[in-house]
Amino acid sequence: MEHERYGSHGNKREAAAGGVRSGRRLLPVLLLLLLLAGLIYVFGPLGAQRAVLLGTDADAEGTARSDTIIVASADGGLLSVPRDTLVEIPGVGDDKVNAALAYGGPELAVETLEGFTGLPIDNYVTVDFGGVEEIVDAIGGVRIDVEEPIAYQLAGRYVYIPSGEQTLDGAAALAYVRYRGGPTADIGRIDRQQKFISALAREARSPANLPRLQRTLGAVRDNVETNMNPFEATRFAAQRWLWSGGGPAETYPGVPQYIGGISYWVPDREAGEQVVGETIG
Repeated sequence: MEHERYGSHGNKREAAAGGVRSGRRLLPVLLLLLLLAGLIYVFGPLGAQRAVLLGTDADAEGTARSDTIIVASADGGLLSVPRDTLVEIPGVGDDKVNAALAYGGPELAVETLEGFTGLPIDNYVTVDFGGVEEIVDAIGGVRIDVEEPIAYQLAGRYVYIPSGEQTLDGAAALAYVRYRGGPTADIGRIDRQQKFISALAREARSPANLPRLQRTLGAVRDNVETNMNPFEATRFAAQRWLWSGGGPAETYPGVPQYIGGISYWVPDREAGEQVVGETIG
C-alpha cells in the first residue's frame, strides 16, 4: 500500500512536471502568436481609411479656425485644402472651409470635407499651432531644405530663416509653416506645410531620435486631440509613414477670387476630382 501510495504521488509529480514543461514549450508559441497578431493589427491593410489634420489657432475671442487642413489616406497621399476654399458647410451654407471648425468643431469640419471630396473621412487630428513648437523641440529639431529666405514678424518676434539645408528648432519650424509672404501667399504656405510634415515624419522614423521618444510622445499627448484611440492612431501612423512610406501630396486646385468683397479660393471641381482620386481616393 505504501508502495502504491508512493507510486501515485510520483505519478502526480511526473504529471505536474510534464505540465510545466508543456507550458514552457507553449510560451514561445503564444508570444509568437501575440506578436503576429500585433503586426497584423498595425500593418494589416486599412483600405481607404482617412484622417484630416486640422492646424488650429484661436483668435482674440477664443474662436478657433483651421488654418491648416490636410486629408491623409492611410495607404495613399496627402490632400491640402486651402483654408479660404469656398464650400458648403452643412447647416450653415456657403463659407470658407476653415470656418467649419468654428461653427461645429472637428466633427463639422469632417462632415464638410466629406461632402466636398465625396469620400468618407473616418478620423480627425487637431494640433494647436503653439504645440508645433513643443513637438519639434522635443524631437530635437527638423531638417528642411528652405528654398527662399524667410523674414517676418510672428507674434511680436522677428524671425529670419536663411535658405538652404537648415535644422529648424521649434520656434523656427512654427515660423516656417505659418509664413504667408511671397507671391504665392497661402498656396506657398501649404507647400511648406506639406514639406514640414514629411520632414517631421522622417525625423520620427530615425533611430537616432529613439532616446527622445518619451519626451516627443509627451509633447504630442499635450498638444494633439483626436477621435482615434492610441491603438488606432499608432496603426494609422504606421500604415501612413512606416509601411506605405507616404504618397503624393497635392493641393486642391482652384483660383483666388473676390466675392462680395471677400477673398475666396474657388475650387476647380473637375480638376479637383482627379487630384482627390490621385491622392486620397
